[in-house]
Amino acid sequence: MKDTLSIETQLLDGEILGIVLDGSLNSTTSDQFNQAIQNHLDQGRSKIIIDCRRVEYISSIGLGSLVALQARLRKKGGEVKLAGLYGLAADTIRLVGLDKLLNIYGDIEFARESFYPSRPRAEHAKLLS
Repeated sequence: MKDTLSIETQLLDGEILGIVLDGSLNSTTSDQFNQAIQNHLDQGRSKIIIDCRRVEYISSIGLGSLVALQARLRKKGGEVKLAGLYGLAADTIRLVGLDKLLNIYGDIEFARESFYPSRPRAEHAKLLS
């Protein structure tokens, strides 16, 4: 199990921050995660998708970071959504019941679409091209 965390970011549809995590979100890496997120919050971002396909482990400290992020974003009218959560990381979130607080999607595309619930799929497809 990795005790490091790689964080890559990209802007989706000009307004959604996509974050790809690779590694573990734990006591060693949570400060790095929180600082990277804070930099984007300072720029006014309030819609975030975290791609968790490569997340191996989330500790209680990491869970706390996700819950705190969700609380901050909801105060701003935004939200964090998790995509591609599998294995031990998914089991941990479900075990403590955070799957009811954090929206979890099979992949980034489904998470992205969920930010536009009333948009017809054809219109959404144009934005992506």
